[in-house]
Formats: sequence, C-alpha cells, structure tokens
Amino acid sequence: MNESIEQEASLAITLDGSSYLTSTAKWATFLSILGFIGTGIMVFAGITMMIISPMSKLGSPFGFPLTLLGLLYIVLAVLYFFPAYYLYNFARKSKVALYNNDQEELDESLMNLKKTFKFLGIMTIVLVSAYIIMIPAIFIFSFAKGMVH
Repeated sequence: MNESIEQEASLAITLDGSSYLTSTAKWATFLSILGFIGTGIMVFAGITMMIISPMSKLGSPFGFPLTLLGLLYIVLAVLYFFPAYYLYNFARKSKVALYNNDQEELDESLMNLKKTFKFLGIMTIVLVSAYIIMIPAIFIFSFAKGMVH
C-alpha cells in the first residue's frame, strides 16, 4: 500500500514573524555580501602570494613557502564561500516568499538557512578537533626541540 499522506500546515507566519523574517533577511543579505567580499579578498591575497613567492627572497614568516600559504588562502576562501552563498540564498528566497506569499519559496529559504548552520557547525567541529590535536602537538614538538639543543 503506497498511500500518500498529506500534511496540513500547522504553523503560520504572523505579522510579527513576517517582520522578524524580513529584518533577518536584510541582515543575512548584508552578512552574505560581506562574506563574498571576504572570499574575493582571500582569493586575491592567495593568488598574490603565489605570484610573489618565486620573486621574493624573504619567504614566509611561518617557515613554509608563500606559495603554500597562498594555496591555503584559496582553499579557505572556497570553504568561506559556501556559508555566504547559502545565507544569500536564504535572504533572497525569504524576501521573495514574503512578497509573493509563497510557501514553497519560504521552505527553500529555510532549507538554505539550515545548510548555512549545518556547514558552520561541521566547520566548527573540524576546527575544534584540529585545535585539540594541534595544541598538544605544538607543546610536544616545542619540548622535544628544546631537549635537542
């Protein structure tokens, strides 16, 4: 038996809710545009480091080539792009949904908001895990280096 079960809407957007969503969409647009600008700056900085690296005799202050640092900037820019993109889609679709009273568009906007937070949550878990691994490693390597001299 493959009977489809239709769900009736059990929530409604009140005037206050609509106002809050409109305001949130405006802030989301602002933050996503800043995210796109930040992404562009990171890509530009990464490419600049990669171009300058062969010409520079200074090298990186971190002990590895500027080319690698430039590549890292580009990788981070790609990662930074996705939450900005999802947030922008949330804002755009929310505005359209409220203007046209379109439930499907509202659902898609909320899906993009979920994607934003899911991506940021996963990145936070990855970064915290990296810190948990890196901090003891730094102490161990620093201690070991001190023991050699």
